[in-house]
Amino acid sequence: MAIYIGKQYRLRAGSPMPTATRGHFVLHSFMAANQDTTIDTCTDTIVNSGNFKGQGGDLTAANYSRLPLTEERYSGKTTSSELYIEEKISF
Repeated sequence: MAIYIGKQYRLRAGSPMPTATRGHFVLHSFMAANQDTTIDTCTDTIVNSGNFKGQGGDLTAANYSRLPLTEERYSGKTTSSELYIEEKISF
């Protein structure tokens, strides 16, 4: 049984806009979305509806597949709500 926790970081931006210099573009961004994903390779419990956004929880998605064992065991993935943060700019 193993649990993996990962982060997704996605820059939120508009379409590239051309500048006065031919072949050059600028990209206007507005914050970034940070999201946590948890993968559980073997569990005997699944999340309930109270864990989802809109029902008081923090999850936006959950997917489970039953494992071919004699007991009720599942492999599952849950995804948390996006948290909007300032972009990290480095030069």
